[in-house]
Amino acid sequence: MDKKKKSDMEFKFIYNSSQIKEREAYGYAKSLDQHYINAIDLDKEVLTERHWAELATKLKVAVKDLIDENNDYYKDELKGKDFDDNDLLQIIKDHPHIVKTPIIDSDKYARFIKSPYDFNEMDMAFEEIQKHLANKGESDD
Repeated sequence: MDKKKKSDMEFKFIYNSSQIKEREAYGYAKSLDQHYINAIDLDKEVLTERHWAELATKLKVAVKDLIDENNDYYKDELKGKDFDDNDLLQIIKDHPHIVKTPIIDSDKYARFIKSPYDFNEMDMAFEEIQKHLANKGESDD
């Protein structure tokens, strides 16, 4: 039986399980029982260039802003070089560990998670989305 309730919000939690802080953040995300979490571990799953492009759009950032400039691969191989978005999307697909993670992605909402406290803000944002959707449905009656 599916434990997901109609009022629950579903979101993707995109993270890198090789990073202990990200595994801890995922554990915290799983503790949010009012949400259904679809975990995407970049250590095990590959997202397409299109997924990354759509995610950048949803995050309201340029493709280059998905990249963590503190990442060793970025510093050793990419820093100082000029790439267009298509090249960057291919690089991100092939080397997803260079992306700033974790990232929360829902149907209409996405954001970078910088600390567990972000989940409190995210919960409030989801509540606002739910209220908006509920009010919209009520006004159609």
